[in-house]
Order: sequence, then structure tokens, then C-alpha cells
Amino acid sequence: MKVVVIDDERAMHLIMKRMLSKFDKIQIVECFQDTATAYLYLESHDADLVFVDISMPREGGLDFAKRLRASGVQVKLVFVTSHKEFALSAFDVHAYDYIVKPVSQERLNKTLHRVLAEQARNLQQAEAAATAPSRSPSKEAALPSLNGNDRGKLVEPLTNREIEILKALAQGLSNKEIADQFVLTEGTVKNHVFNLYGKLDVKRRSQAIVLARELGILK
Repeated sequence: MKVVVIDDERAMHLIMKRMLSKFDKIQIVECFQDTATAYLYLESHDADLVFVDISMPREGGLDFAKRLRASGVQVKLVFVTSHKEFALSAFDVHAYDYIVKPVSQERLNKTLHRVLAEQARNLQQAEAAATAPSRSPSKEAALPSLNGNDRGKLVEPLTNREIEILKALAQGLSNKEIADQFVLTEGTVKNHVFNLYGKLDVKRRSQAIVLARELGILK
């Protein structure tokens, strides 16, 4: 599992490295002291989990998270902060977890075990799907479809609204433009995008579009 740490204090980088080193399956790929550099990195590199402080110079963790979500990056975010009062705001941007400093090994372990367990389940599902016997043409034709969505290839089918939004994403529309087109709030669009990324098991708009075309959801 690839992990990124964002905190303006270098001491926190060392603390997180020491704690995370206890897990063989975890690799810290980068540590950043500012969100601007981290944002550029995450636009072009894959990461499974990002630990980010909330109170930082220039741009705080919450604003960074909003910007990241608006760009379509759906990496798991864990806020690590001295401030308890921002927990509700953190989950508004789909935070995976919220840890209050000083970070204890026990508290961190709970988060990491949950992430690793989810990854293991996803891997098992992928392996099961890959080894499942192919259906006969007659049975395959009898399966119900959802606007071209092959139910046999997704853990959970996309809703009609999610497919509409996926098609709008493929047209290059922003979340705001999609909200205007379907008379929705921008927050509602972000929730739909977050949900469809989860169903497709992708982290970026480009990945969602490519996979949707492979599955026949997009033509």
C-alpha cells in the first residue's frame, strides 16, 4: 500500500515513518511539508492513503482536500491534527478517518488494519471474478442490463444518475457544469462521483472513463 504524508513539521514525518514501518505491506512513497507540492504529485502518481494535517501555512488540509476532490482524485484521506473541532468538516470531504495528535500506535493501527482488510477483500473479489466460469451465451443474454452496464463485472451496478454523470465527465464537464446541467448542487454531484469511483474501484476521472468504456457503459 502506497502512503503519502503531508505535514509542515518534519518531526511529524519522522514519527509517521517510524510508526508505519511496523507494517510490511506499507510503503511511504513521499512526504511533503506543503499541499501545493503534494497536489502536483497526486495528480500524476497513484497513492492508496494520504495522511494530511489540517493546520498548515498557505493552504490547510481541508481546503487541500476540497481541491483534490474537485479534481477527481478519490484517494483515501486521513486527517492527522491537533484540532478536534474540524471532524465534521473533514467527513464532508469524504475523509476516511480523523486522528487527533499526539498519534498513538494503537490508534494508527486501527486505521491501517481497516484499510488493509478492505484491500484484501477487493483483491479476493477481483480474483474470484477472474477465475469464475464464463457464462453460456444464452445465460449471458438473459442477464438484466442497465444502460449497457454489465452487472457481472461490477460489485454493484451504477445507477442511472451515476451513468449520466459519468457520461458528462467523459465530455470533459466540470462538477459545477454537471450540477448546472442536471439542476443539482455541486455537493450532490461530488457525492455521485465519489460513489461511482468506488463502484468502479478507480481514483481518477481518466481511469473511470477508460474502465467504463471497457465495460461498455460508455460507447
